[in-house]
Amino acid sequence: MQDKKVYIVGIGPGSFKYILPKAIEVMENSDVVVAFERVKKSIEFINKSIIGVKKLQDIIEIIKDNQYKSVSVAASGDPNFYGITNYIKENFSGYIEIVPGITSLQYFASKLKISWGNAYIGSMHGREEDFINIVKENRVSMWLTDKKNSPNKLCKKLHEIAENFKVYVGENLSYDNERIVVGTVEEIKDMEFSDLTVMIIEGI
Repeated sequence: MQDKKVYIVGIGPGSFKYILPKAIEVMENSDVVVAFERVKKSIEFINKSIIGVKKLQDIIEIIKDNQYKSVSVAASGDPNFYGITNYIKENFSGYIEIVPGITSLQYFASKLKISWGNAYIGSMHGREEDFINIVKENRVSMWLTDKKNSPNKLCKKLHEIAENFKVYVGENLSYDNERIVVGTVEEIKDMEFSDLTVMIIEGI
């Protein structure tokens, strides 16, 4: 295992257009590339065998397989931004190199021309935060969301405290079916969104 090299490669928000050249180079020079199915679809153009996985444990099993000297793990966005880096570090003690990627929130802020230097950046994707208080205390907050904590459900929570916010929702960002919605909490609380969604909230 001492000679094993693992590369955790960020592939950006989704479209191949936003994958860095370094990421492609590293993946194509690895013995094998591992990715969850949605990520796999974004990198099928590379000249390398890609193994699709469904569970985090599957990634570790492939990393520890002695037939591979170098393994690239393709991850959406940036691997260090609420990504899989910590899980791999906890389960593999050998050589790890990380190739950064463009996050969905970076992409979204650029599309909206919103400066995010002073924004609170958080995640309600598979985790919980003190969402209401954080939004109230920060002029701009940016969020990863999921099915449980979707933009419309989060806006319903904000609607209950009767405060005004401007909300930007980005769905399927960088894909052909990208959708960007801008509105008030009142307007967005009754809309429906897919699981691939992020949001930015501004105080009015």
